Amino acid sequence: MDFSLLGLWHQMGTVARAVVILLLLMSIYAIGIALDRIWTFTRGRRRSVAYVEALAPLLSSRPRDALAMEAQWKDAPVARIIGPGMAAFFGGLDKLGARAADAVELELLVRDVGRLMDRARKREVAQLQRGLPALATIASSSPFVGLFGTVFGIITAFQQMADPSKGGGGGLASVSAGISEALLTTAVGLGVAIGSLWFYNFFVAKLDGFTGLAEEIAGDLIDTIVRDQRDARPAEPVGAAFIANSSQSRAV
Repeated sequence: MDFSLLGLWHQMGTVARAVVILLLLMSIYAIGIALDRIWTFTRGRRRSVAYVEALAPLLSSRPRDALAMEAQWKDAPVARIIGPGMAAFFGGLDKLGARAADAVELELLVRDVGRLMDRARKREVAQLQRGLPALATIASSSPFVGLFGTVFGIITAFQQMADPSKGGGGGLASVSAGISEALLTTAVGLGVAIGSLWFYNFFVAKLDGFTGLAEEIAGDLIDTIVRDQRDARPAEPVGAAFIANSSQSRAV
């Protein structure tokens, strides 16, 4: 009796082979999602850090000059959150004119900009989450797919034990191939599930980090610009804090 993987494959029934093929397709799809998300998160993090480093020197002296940066940093997730917010804020200030000195008007504008940036952040998170629901589905369902093949394998093994024409009456030795076939599908299903679950948890942690970083940068940016509008002197530089937050975060 050949108990190698190739030997077991040749001894498998139709249902068990179909289950193994399905699990292999699920694993290939999960690997494809993981590679795509790794590339997306790595590139997004690198570009976002570069954007923050370029933005930081402008905040303390020429914040309006940062509006021209949006077109250059379209591939940076943080820029797609911060850029529209800054454009809306300075556009709102221009519309207010002299009323911008009114604390109530300024507070209302800040709230509107905050909601806009929050919507932009949710859109970015949704883009980064692409493929993760499928990864979670594979992680949770692949053990059951493998168990489905195991059940059919065990049924076949017991049928062979009961049928003398198929080697029945020889004890477990006569049906060991069927039992091995049944357990193999479960092993493949567990392997696919474990790998998919690791990838899913890894990307969820990355998303949580990105969400925290985006909220912190957006809040610091609004506070800095508002302080600059309220005070006659230049606002306190916050570029170093932005750079430190970006380099320490694992968000993107």
